[in-house]
Amino acid sequence: MQKRRQGAIVNISSGSEFQPLPLMAVYAATKVYVKSFSDALRTEYSKFGVTVQHLSPLFVNTKMVAFSSKLQVSSIFVPATTYARNAIAILGKIDSSTGYWAHSIQKFIILMVPVWIRTKLGQIMNESFKQDYFKQQRQNF
Repeated sequence: MQKRRQGAIVNISSGSEFQPLPLMAVYAATKVYVKSFSDALRTEYSKFGVTVQHLSPLFVNTKMVAFSSKLQVSSIFVPATTYARNAIAILGKIDSSTGYWAHSIQKFIILMVPVWIRTKLGQIMNESFKQDYFKQQRQNF
């Protein structure tokens, strides 16, 4: 890309970067890393015509959430193909985004809540997901 003086790097993080996430601390921390890494690469490689985009989606319907029946029935999940089409449409136009218009609205609302409340809600939510996972594992045996 540097030699050709063009190209694109798309790094995908998640909304988990918006606050500490009890029971998923390493996961959330790596998402914060991805944002910082993307910002640094963008500055470093912009002079070579390389676009670096950072995406932080919220809820996307993928196999990653298949363990939870609560997550599967949620209407806030966007299908992966819809998300991908929207994210591709903004490549080269927006450096850092949620990648999907509805996620941008959700992020705006989420960030109005104080971080300590978001952190506590994340803990409660992850405790529930953990119980879903263990329940599913017991049913599979």
